[in-house]
Amino acid sequence: MSVHARKEEYEHVELFGNPALFTSSRIDRLTVPKGFSCYDLRGSDYDPSRPVTVQNFVVVNHAGTVLTPTPVTIPEEGFRRLRGKLNFCGEYMTLSEFCEEHGLDLPPDNRKFTLRPASPDEAGFFYSKDEQDAQLGTVGHLRADFGHKGKEFWHTWCPHNGDELNTPEFKAELQEFVDELRKSGPLGSLSAMSQYCRAHGDGKLGSGTGSSYGYIAESENYRYCLRCTPVQGDYNGYLYIYDRRVQEIRAKDELEQGQQMGGMKFE
Repeated sequence: MSVHARKEEYEHVELFGNPALFTSSRIDRLTVPKGFSCYDLRGSDYDPSRPVTVQNFVVVNHAGTVLTPTPVTIPEEGFRRLRGKLNFCGEYMTLSEFCEEHGLDLPPDNRKFTLRPASPDEAGFFYSKDEQDAQLGTVGHLRADFGHKGKEFWHTWCPHNGDELNTPEFKAELQEFVDELRKSGPLGSLSAMSQYCRAHGDGKLGSGTGSSYGYIAESENYRYCLRCTPVQGDYNGYLYIYDRRVQEIRAKDELEQGQQMGGMKFE
């Protein structure tokens, strides 16, 4: 599971003589602010918890992650040996506190949409259920793939509910959502989607090596449910969008009906 760079509490460290932050968790790269670099630490085969190298990304023997305002030069071989160049300062702090202590500017997080892994009981939101469209307020779904090179973005829009909820307001927000995830998210390319799913494995839908991953983002009026399948040759993304206002009206109606039934007397 990955943590949010701005919300995590770190250990203050020195990496190759420069101030940095350390966490034993993986950091969601999409939450790393501009001006900071993020690297994984790899543990030794004999002691996986003891960091021995700094790398851009570690799959096996992940021993922690560092966040630093000073970029680390990684040799062509793909890693840089620590050789005792990671020193713990004995204090804990957030990224904001780190910036304050070292006189650094922390850029604001201007992202409008924040994805989160879906819970098991939300798995149904990532597939078509025509018989429930009216109740769920399904606006439609977008089907996309990255082409044979993995860097294109071919997509098809499929309306639901007779296309009645596909308003100009919705179209504008959907464009914002796709643009943001194309720029800095799992819709950037097949490689970006694969990396995102590896870092957010708790979004896995079902079991097996060929499973898809589900992530949800919510705005004031819409719920975006993105199903990712980072496999060459498949449709890589299905994005289902629901109108939250319709869902709230339906839920209110059901609650009122339940209350009316509860107040009836049966002789």
